[in-house]
Amino acid sequence: MLNFVVLGFKTEYKGDKAIDWVEMAPAGEGFERTHTWHRIKDIKPPEHANPDSLSHRDMIERWKVVGPKYQAYKDGLEIPEDGTPLAAWSGVTPDQAKALRAMGISTVEAVSEMSESATTKLPFSGARRLPALAKEFLDGRGKAEAQAEIEAMREKMAAMEEMLGEYMAKEKRGPGRPKKQEVDAA
Repeated sequence: MLNFVVLGFKTEYKGDKAIDWVEMAPAGEGFERTHTWHRIKDIKPPEHANPDSLSHRDMIERWKVVGPKYQAYKDGLEIPEDGTPLAAWSGVTPDQAKALRAMGISTVEAVSEMSESATTKLPFSGARRLPALAKEFLDGRGKAEAQAEIEAMREKMAAMEEMLGEYMAKEKRGPGRPKKQEVDAA
């Protein structure tokens, strides 16, 4: 997986020609030192390229991250964030989240992928445990969603069993002639 952060976009005009740019930085320890601007036309995968080329595959993977954000920029919308925001996770305090964002890490998924060298640069104790805690949180969230789905299925099954019981309880005669009615001989 590519480990970079899209920081923003800009459009420059040279005469009547517009040139779109994207600012990117590596997530983690190099975030503060390395911010680079790339022309959109240079990182967008060409339509007619060798699909087996490693550089083309790399461009496609990068565009999967940049493309939707670029489209939001062009549409005048807020640039979407990938993953679960740090604010939704109780594993970090607001001050810790601020320190993580200063390193370009703004999602729980990015925390789960942090290297050990990146965690040692964080200015608070217990930072080395953060990736494991983030993975545990993400796994638990998936289990909670699965449990909710199972519970919904159980409720549907119970309703279906009740309907089946009602259907079976109705007096129903099998195929054939109807019962003879006794006639009172008067």
